[in-house]
Amino acid sequence: MKSFTNHYIWQRITAIILLFLVPWFLWILFKTKGLDYSEAVQIINKPINSLLIFLMLVSGFYHAYLGVQTICLDYLPHVRVRFFVLLLVGGLFIFLSLLTASSLFKLGFA
Repeated sequence: MKSFTNHYIWQRITAIILLFLVPWFLWILFKTKGLDYSEAVQIINKPINSLLIFLMLVSGFYHAYLGVQTICLDYLPHVRVRFFVLLLVGGLFIFLSLLTASSLFKLGFA
């Protein structure tokens, strides 16, 4: 299987994951709207909710990276510029994923 086929498949898989998790996340946000901090933390602190939030954000970051990669391959003619942009965006998304994981971990021990 070629690299572009893997790219296409993973972009569709993350889109399907997000198709289910984003409405669920919006429901959680509306559910915690009128609550105070400790009650909202109790809802987010449930293991299944923390796992689904983390999965949604990581899937979203990876889906966004795949989209940026497609745009860079199509519109950036210089290989070095393309490499730098993909490295910068990939590093940013990895950092944001780790920040999400550490934030959810800290909430679990709050």
